[in-house]
Amino acid sequence: MLAVEKWAQGKQPLLALCATQIATFAREITEILKNQKKNRLLQHTFSIPDLPSWHALYRSHRRYFLPFLEMIFQASPLGQQLVSLRYALKDLPRHLEQMKKQDVTPKQIEEAHEYLKGLLRTSFAEMQEDLNDTPLTPEVRAVVQQYKADNETALAFLFLVAFPCWFLYKKWPSTLYHRAIRGDYNAIHKLLRLDPFTLHDPAIGKQIQRVRIHGRQSLYEELLSAPMKPIKAKLTNRRIKDMLAGLISLIADALKQPLTSTEIRELFDAVAQDANKRDIDTSLPESQEAYSKVIQRNRPEWQPLLQPGQKKVK
Repeated sequence: MLAVEKWAQGKQPLLALCATQIATFAREITEILKNQKKNRLLQHTFSIPDLPSWHALYRSHRRYFLPFLEMIFQASPLGQQLVSLRYALKDLPRHLEQMKKQDVTPKQIEEAHEYLKGLLRTSFAEMQEDLNDTPLTPEVRAVVQQYKADNETALAFLFLVAFPCWFLYKKWPSTLYHRAIRGDYNAIHKLLRLDPFTLHDPAIGKQIQRVRIHGRQSLYEELLSAPMKPIKAKLTNRRIKDMLAGLISLIADALKQPLTSTEIRELFDAVAQDANKRDIDTSLPESQEAYSKVIQRNRPEWQPLLQPGQKKVK
């Protein structure tokens, strides 16, 4: 049994599913972000995209996010179960009034609980395969390869723009873009430093030229030079885990199943045991009081990202 599976025992299944997935993914994030400036995702180098297609992805996060989710759903048993759950929940509002007139029976509650426990078991089985470096089946490999062939630009945008944007700015790219094309020069500056291709976006270019025409020379020069200035935030392995600890704490409260800082530390220790064969995660603060403060400091930053992104910008 995995250490994270032991950690999940006795906890509400939905919370355990979310928390363990987030904590185990932390070990992948630093490597992904490290290659962002090189236009790379792990061993894959992305080509220069068609710029109009690239800029269009800023107008709706569905254009790059949904194809990725669909690929995950096809390639993963857990994903397939989650998509079934999604369709069930999609029909829920239509039956809500009818359901209000009926009492939820203990049997229905137990069935829902067992369903979530089944999702959790599937999640742990996939984690075990990942830790064992189990090769992809030919069927799954074919799904992944087809997704990459059909969605090269969307995949590049997801990992080179959206992913870093979430961690660096705690915002959807569409949210920043929406502000930028309306003359928010701080948003323009952030986008230019994150993604130099936005310098060629017509709507952002219009705002930059508006600055020049109105004689704001210092701001104009600052914006033009922004793509050459690296983002200073150092997203180390420790920093990523601190940030995600705040996210886990926030989600736990939203599910009305709060976790203590000790429980969150024990979760990251469990990941270290499973992934690195260590008793504890040595990158975390030694003092429990200090770790509690770290979690509280990182909680509020995630609040805006948990709100829906700007779905469409006209």
